[in-house]
Amino acid sequence: MIPGVVPTLTPEYLEIVPEGIVELYSKLDETIIRDIVRRLTKTGGVTMTAAWQAERLQDAGLLYEDVIRRVAELTNASDQQVQALFRNAGIEALKYDLAIYEAAGLTPLPLRQSPAAAQVLQAGIQKTVGHLKNLSLTTAVTTQSEYINAVTLAEMQVESGAFDYVTAIRKAVKSAAKAGTMVQYPTGWKDRLDVAVRRAVLTGVSQTAAQISIRYADDMDCDLVETTAHVGARPAHQAWQGKVFSRSGSGKYPDFVAETGFGTGAGLCGWNCRHSFFPFFEGLSASAYPREKINEYNNRRVTYRERPISYYDATQMQRGMERKIRATKRELAGYDAGMKSDDEKLRNAMRESFNNSSVKLKQQETQLRDFLHQTGLDRQREREQVLGFGRSPAQKAVWANKKAKSYVSVAGTVTSTGVMVSDSSVHFGARAISRGFSKNDTVEALTSPLKIGKIRADDSQQFIGEHATIVINTKTGTLVTGWRTNSKRATKLKGGKRP
Repeated sequence: MIPGVVPTLTPEYLEIVPEGIVELYSKLDETIIRDIVRRLTKTGGVTMTAAWQAERLQDAGLLYEDVIRRVAELTNASDQQVQALFRNAGIEALKYDLAIYEAAGLTPLPLRQSPAAAQVLQAGIQKTVGHLKNLSLTTAVTTQSEYINAVTLAEMQVESGAFDYVTAIRKAVKSAAKAGTMVQYPTGWKDRLDVAVRRAVLTGVSQTAAQISIRYADDMDCDLVETTAHVGARPAHQAWQGKVFSRSGSGKYPDFVAETGFGTGAGLCGWNCRHSFFPFFEGLSASAYPREKINEYNNRRVTYRERPISYYDATQMQRGMERKIRATKRELAGYDAGMKSDDEKLRNAMRESFNNSSVKLKQQETQLRDFLHQTGLDRQREREQVLGFGRSPAQKAVWANKKAKSYVSVAGTVTSTGVMVSDSSVHFGARAISRGFSKNDTVEALTSPLKIGKIRADDSQQFIGEHATIVINTKTGTLVTGWRTNSKRATKLKGGKRP
């Protein structure tokens, strides 16, 4: 009897297969975003002159050439990784298959000694490498388009008078960072580069290993196969995971292709599928997945906010939170690049946006940690990473969030008019940091103002301090906004002369 042992090419193995290559392409993603932002912030102004139009188009051309150059540098490294990854996966997949054939009294050739299997492996490598290169070159085209669109929008906003230059560029930077590096398929569908690469690698590895298994099954005259199973499988795959099928469609077992959709994008070994299969010999093999185990996999539930949800739905919610974290990190990378602008106003605006996004990032990470704690799912940090969002931007983000949190302690302060501050949000703190006034400046303005404004129709009131001007909602006690007090005005209000 051949024991029912879970094969080596497990769903868990397939889950981590793409990560090394995704990291390489994420580096390209982040570099391109920084380059777009650098070009957006270096112009010094937006006009409708022919000179500006010429410079914009020339810059777009340069950006395209830069992306092509970076792709060329990157794909040399990723080619090597793809080949190593496929060979390892092919060897892993066959370890279990060959052991089953040998237990059944058959003598299959090792992978390296099988010309037919080696040919399948090489074809799979070349197909995926080519697909990744196509994705990268498509990225260059869409990146150029994103840059032109961002600059054109900023130009129109300024010319129309809707926004000043700094606001328009800040919006353009946010738009470019939010879009990320996209790839566009011939159908017109767009995906982020890291998502497209993960799908391409996982699908390529899975399909290549499957074709090698099929080739060996043909050579060994093996008709039956058993599919792998895992918790959290998409609903359409739960119907066939962990079951035995007939490749010929004859006998008592269901037809392999008809039931699993093998060979189609939506089926077994298709898009992002982490299932595989292995040989099964009736009378010799024991199933690796008893029915009670499959039922447990398919019916597993977790609890979130005191209500049960399916394990699959929970993983999809986790993927959504991870996507938001990656998007915010891309924003931070863009703003970090913008903070190097020579224009002081633009530099300060980028710093304010960086601080706000830092707060948003920490809130998103807190939400994810709470979700994982409640559901019991594992954190997958590699899915939150944006390579190139390295130590420097990360440290800046942590510092900005920590400083912003310190402003929360302003709550409880009683203004000179007797209003108690009920809420001083982290968002208010982020704005205060970027605008250059401290927590002490805030308290001083509220408790010892140089001037107090009238209560407005929206219940807001202005407290002008020596170093900061703070606006508070007099009914709710919420701090609305604030900015540095102009030094000339402060001197005038104090009744003195500037030294």
